Amino acid sequence: MQPLTNQESSSRFLCVGLITGNHVIRMGLHLILGTDPLISKIVDIPVGAHARDIVVREKPQVIIVDLDLSEADPSAVIRELRVSFAASRILVLSGLNDSKPTVDALSAGAEGVVLNVQPPAVLIAAIESLSGFASRPAGDRFVQSADCQIRDISSAGSKDLVSPESIDSLTTREREIIVLISKGLRNKGIADRLYVSDTTVRHHLTSIYSKLQVSSRQQLLIVAHKQGLDERAAG
Repeated sequence: MQPLTNQESSSRFLCVGLITGNHVIRMGLHLILGTDPLISKIVDIPVGAHARDIVVREKPQVIIVDLDLSEADPSAVIRELRVSFAASRILVLSGLNDSKPTVDALSAGAEGVVLNVQPPAVLIAAIESLSGFASRPAGDRFVQSADCQIRDISSAGSKDLVSPESIDSLTTREREIIVLISKGLRNKGIADRLYVSDTTVRHHLTSIYSKLQVSSRQQLLIVAHKQGLDERAAG
């Protein structure tokens, strides 16, 4: 399914639907999404008989489905959403250990995955990318193919331990870059923040990937979170 065209998204506002049974997650998502000027409406969608009516009435361009639904099977919910309003793009919120539910959700019709340990900027970028709002260059988007997302979640999720030697081998600059990545900055933003070139940032990332044995930003975010190398360490 292709992103909405410019004409389809020309209403100049973005409506996002939320499906979660966790009140804390719902409040957090409202706070995060409320910071994006493109998002003018956030709709809470209950699981059950009234979900279809709300989706058809509100017509959200993107619907976020929390995979940790205690009251329903997320895959069944996604399939029903596909029938109710096929124009909505579905983004699932996944945990580190949710590889199987994530595979099922993507098979049911979800178009994107964001891990619940990733920074808010990743969620915002994924929503904007799926909705067709081009506020970020294509190369700066976070939505990957389904295969890449599952591979990243599965492989990085299995990296419960990174050797102390690997952690100790990280330079001060490399640790700074990891923190900035965890805050959602891309290469250019990191370069501007550290007053270095994009090429220098890429060289540092190559070194970081090698030391931590990861192959993507998503894997790096997972490992950094588990090892306390993310923005928590800078707080």
